[in-house]
Amino acid sequence: MNTGDLASLPFTGHTEYAGIDKVRITYPLDPEYSDGSDELFTKHGVHKTLGRGGDLAYARGNLPWGDGDTLFFEVRKNATEAVVEFNPSRSLDPNGSTLCPPESVENLVIAIIQFLANHTVFPRWGINTQTGEFIHDQLDLWPENWREFVLIARLDIARDIHVPFKGFKVSHLINIKKTYYNNDVLYRNDGEIQTITWGRINNVRHSFYNKSLRHDNQADGGWFRFEIQARTNYLKKRGIVHIGDITPQKSFEFLWERWNLSNFGGPLTVGEGQAILSEALAKVTTGIKAQTFLGIAHSMANNLPINMNPRTVSIYRTIGKSCGFNLGDCLESFGGIQIWLNFQRGLGEELDAFTETPEDVSENIRETIGV
Repeated sequence: MNTGDLASLPFTGHTEYAGIDKVRITYPLDPEYSDGSDELFTKHGVHKTLGRGGDLAYARGNLPWGDGDTLFFEVRKNATEAVVEFNPSRSLDPNGSTLCPPESVENLVIAIIQFLANHTVFPRWGINTQTGEFIHDQLDLWPENWREFVLIARLDIARDIHVPFKGFKVSHLINIKKTYYNNDVLYRNDGEIQTITWGRINNVRHSFYNKSLRHDNQADGGWFRFEIQARTNYLKKRGIVHIGDITPQKSFEFLWERWNLSNFGGPLTVGEGQAILSEALAKVTTGIKAQTFLGIAHSMANNLPINMNPRTVSIYRTIGKSCGFNLGDCLESFGGIQIWLNFQRGLGEELDAFTETPEDVSENIRETIGV
């Protein structure tokens, strides 16, 4: 089964775990009121240029934003342009791990622009050119087209999936061929694959990683994240140019497209039985003996020599029987189930729950979710 033919569907489960993770914007400044002299700026310098006009001055700074985010900002090109980067998810949910709804990003951007305007980062439309009145703090007086000046330089869109099967690992996805991409990069944590990335950082990059491990240091927490990071040129191809373009429709259609091209929505066989066996062993013996048992079981299943006293092996055979496992069997034979990652519901689910016959898995799943 492949969800590539399901196109873009509304998220029906864990909807708070689908949204925007990071935004970088640029917008024009009024150089007369944007000298970067405020104490919030901690670094000043010049960008060397080869073009006419000489070096371009800049000023940078960062500060805590809300209760859980950090706001990065820069005044550059001789105080004619601002660059701002922040994580709207943590601005709205500082102590949690949900994602920001696309429709909520604009109000956060407005608050940031108004805040920075009081600290020498003054938007070009912050003054009424006819009356000379400062209007940066009066949203109702901003020009109707102000959104068109706030351009998107980077947009991270993500979907979290909860997989309750402890046998599922990121490594189950490494042999899946991703459409248009032949190469990927694997990142490990203590030897175990934690993250797969592919694509180009200056275009569009994709990641699938163990969110529980990265964010909460819990390898078996069950939460995984699929994320895309897109930059200016690629965003333009998707019709996402300025702040007004960050809508649920455009954001999620983009996310679904990249998920479908990953081919991660097909059937996966996971060694759930081995994970259950490990839990069962932990209940009847010590951690060291459990690890020894798994080593013996692996060696015997693969016809490797066991350099142990037969009486000792017999003890471990008894331990195995108490868990319902016979030494010599393949570890995966203790379980082994087929699952799929339901991107729409944000769940890892057993295929058996969605199919009545094995002949056409894709069709049965389509019928179940009403496509």
